[in-house]
Amino acid sequence: MKKIILGLIVLASIASCKKSKDAPVCETSVAGIAGNYKITKAIVSVAGFPDTDVTSTWLDDCQKNGVYQLKADKTVVYTETGTCSGSGTGSWDVVSGKISLSTSGDSYDLASKTISGWDCSTLVVSDDLGGATYKISFSKQ
Repeated sequence: MKKIILGLIVLASIASCKKSKDAPVCETSVAGIAGNYKITKAIVSVAGFPDTDVTSTWLDDCQKNGVYQLKADKTVVYTETGTCSGSGTGSWDVVSGKISLSTSGDSYDLASKTISGWDCSTLVVSDDLGGATYKISFSKQ
C-alpha cells in the first residue's frame, strides 16, 4: 500500500510540473520601442458614451499609410508612399512613461503623451482633451 501511495505522489508531482514560458519584457524605453510603425486606430472616449473610432476623421489616407521608423538613436524617419508627399525626419524620445515625436513631414506629431499600452507589437498613446480621452494605436510593422 505504501508503494502505491508513494507512486501516486510521484506521479502527481510529475504531472503538476510544467514549464512556464516567461512573458516577453516590453520595456517602455527608446531601446524597447524602437522599430517601424503605422497608425492603425484612433479612438475618442467620453464618459457616459461609447468609444468613437475617429481614425478616418483625424487622419488622411497618406497618414494612415505612413510608416514611422523610430530609431534607437532617437531620430525618426516618417515615410508616406504612392502619390503622398508628406515624408519627413525628426526626433522622438521616451521619458517617464511618456512619448514625444516630432517630424518635418505630415506625420501625426506627439508632445509628451502617455504610453497607456505596450505589448511589444502595439503601442497605445493617450491624452486627455478636457473631458475626452483619445488613444492612438501604432502597430509594429
